[in-house]
Amino acid sequence: MTFRLPLLCLPFALCVLPPAAQAGDLLRFFEMAQRNDAQYNASLHARDVALEAEPAARALLLPQVQATYSQTFNDSDTTVRFEDPTTGIPVELARHNGGTDKNLGVSLTQPLFDLESWRRLQQAGEQTALAELNFRASRQALLLRTADVYFQLLSANDALALASAEKDALASQLELAQQNLELGQSSIIDVQDVQARYDLSLASELEAEQQVTAATAGLDAITREPLRKPIEPGVQVVSLEDTPAPAPRRLARLPDGTALPKAAPAVLQAWIDLVPSSLDVTAALLNYNIASRGVDVAQARYFPRLDATLSYQDFKTKSGSFPTDADGTAIRVGVTVPLFAGGATRSGVRSAVALRDERMAEYDAALREAERATRVAYQAVLSGTARSLAFQRAVTSSLSALDASQTGLEIGTRSAIDVLNAQQQRYQAQRNFTRSRYDYLVALLRLKASVGQLDPEDLAEVDALLTTR
Repeated sequence: MTFRLPLLCLPFALCVLPPAAQAGDLLRFFEMAQRNDAQYNASLHARDVALEAEPAARALLLPQVQATYSQTFNDSDTTVRFEDPTTGIPVELARHNGGTDKNLGVSLTQPLFDLESWRRLQQAGEQTALAELNFRASRQALLLRTADVYFQLLSANDALALASAEKDALASQLELAQQNLELGQSSIIDVQDVQARYDLSLASELEAEQQVTAATAGLDAITREPLRKPIEPGVQVVSLEDTPAPAPRRLARLPDGTALPKAAPAVLQAWIDLVPSSLDVTAALLNYNIASRGVDVAQARYFPRLDATLSYQDFKTKSGSFPTDADGTAIRVGVTVPLFAGGATRSGVRSAVALRDERMAEYDAALREAERATRVAYQAVLSGTARSLAFQRAVTSSLSALDASQTGLEIGTRSAIDVLNAQQQRYQAQRNFTRSRYDYLVALLRLKASVGQLDPEDLAEVDALLTTR
C-alpha cells in the first residue's frame, strides 16, 4: 500500500498569519461577569449588609429621642351613697364625668458612659474592613474564574478543531486504503486498522464537541443576564424559538508564536514574602481582631452605664373633679450598675476568649495554607514554562517524524502503521501544546491571586496577548 498523508494546514500556526487586532474578549467577558455573575452579585449585597454594622453600633452612642402622645375620652357616671351622720337619712350623690385627657411627652437620652457600646463600635470598624476585604476576594475570584472558563473554552475549541482535522485526514486515508485494497496493493488488515482509528476519531470528535458545550455553558453561567425576580403566576412566557440567534463570533485566542509572559518577581522567596498580604490571610487576621474586640465587649459588661435624660411633658385633663393643665421639663442623670447576672457575664467572657483563641489558630492555618498554595502556584508556573517549551519542541519533532514516515512509506522503509502512529503523535503533541499555554496563563494568574495581587490590569495584560483571525 503506497500513499502519502497530506500535511494538514492546521488553524493553529498563527505565527505565519498577519497579526490581528487585539480583541479584548477576556476583559469583555469579565465586565459581563461583573454585571451578571450570581456569586459576585451575592457578595456585593453581602458587603452592603455588613457595612451597616458600623452605623448600627455608632447609633447606640448617639442621642435617642422618643415622643409619646395619648388622647383618652372619658364618659362615666359616678354614684356615691352614704348616710347623713346627723340625721341618719340615706344620701345619694350622682355625678357625670366626661371629657378628653391629652398627654404629650418628649424625651432625649444621651449615653454619657457606655463602655460596651463604645467597644462594639470599635469591633464594627473591623467588621467593615472585613466586609470590604471579602468583596475584594470575591472580585479576585471572579477574575480567576473568568480566565479559567474562557481558556477552557479556547482549549475545547482547539481540541475540537484538531479532532475534526484528524477525522478528515483518517477519512481520506481510509478511502485511499480501500482503493488500494481493490487494486491489490494493500491487505484487509491495513483497511481494518485505518477503519478502527477512524472510528476512534469519530468518538474523539463527539467528546470534543461535548467539552465545547460544557465549556460554553460554564462561560454562560457567569455572564448570562440574571433573573431580576421570580416568574409570577399568570405571567405568559413567550417562546424565543422564532427569535433569530445572534451570529456566532470568533473568540480571541493565543497564537502559537506569542511569547508567554514571565512571573515577576522571578524568585520564590519574593512571592513568599508577599503571603501576609494574601486576602485569605488578611481576612483571618481581621477575624482574629474582631474576636479580640469581642473579648473587650464581654468584659465591658462589668462596668456601670451612665445616662442623661431630658424630658418634656404636657398633660391636660378635662375629666374628673378637677380639670388639670400641666406642663414642664425634667433632667435626670442615672447610673446602672451590674451587680449579678447569674454568671452570664463571666460565661460570656470565657466564650469570647475561646473564640479569640480559635481565630488565632485559624490565622496560623491560613498563613500556612497561603504559603503552601503560593509554593504550589509558583512551581506550576515554572513547570508550565518547561512543559510549554517541551510540547512546542514535540510539535516540531512530530511534524518531522510524520514527514519522515510518509517518505519512508513511499520508499518502502516504513509501514502504514508507522505513518498512522506518527500522525496520531502529531495531533496529540499539538493538543498538549495548545493546552499547556492556556494552563500556564491560568497558573500565572493563580500565583498572583495566591498573594492577593491579582487585579483587572493583570487580566488586561493577558487579554492583550489574544488575537482573532
